[in-house]
Amino acid sequence: MELNTIKDITDFIFIGKSIDELSHYDLLIINADWGEEKLAQDMKLMLNKNIIDDNTVFIICESHGNTDRSSAKILVDFLKKEGITNKIIIDDKYISNPEILKNIDKLVDINKYNRILRIAKDFVARRWYMNAKRHNFPIDKCDFYGVVDGRRISKNDCYKSDDGIKQVMKELINIGQLTIDGELSI
Repeated sequence: MELNTIKDITDFIFIGKSIDELSHYDLLIINADWGEEKLAQDMKLMLNKNIIDDNTVFIICESHGNTDRSSAKILVDFLKKEGITNKIIIDDKYISNPEILKNIDKLVDINKYNRILRIAKDFVARRWYMNAKRHNFPIDKCDFYGVVDGRRISKNDCYKSDDGIKQVMKELINIGQLTIDGELSI
């Protein structure tokens, strides 16, 4: 691939903010299906930087896969080890992007929050924003923070491995198919 192609693809897919670009949030919506220990460490850093505080509410969505492990519980355990004891709502019903966006009112009154941070895998940011727009989610209140799991699929590294290239291309195909099917719009 030519370097400009890589840049074009990564600029389209990876639109989340770095930890240094985040403001202060009173609600976090977290997909807990990867790197729970690293995420808990990031959350401690966010607490230290006043990106979150003791009043920030966490919605932790359980992992997508059929697994015997509860990634939400694992994340909560790591958060406790980091001294984070915020109010946590664990959800295992509305875990995917469209479901959480359509059903957020069953979990919290979204209108009472001023700033919302969506936390999920780094490479799903574009699709999340497109879904959020489709479901009239208050994206003007939202930022996206992408966590990089052990596969190291990030804006800076996605093209350095076959797994990274394949996952990013799958995400492009997914967005394309959802757009063709009328579920998303550009």
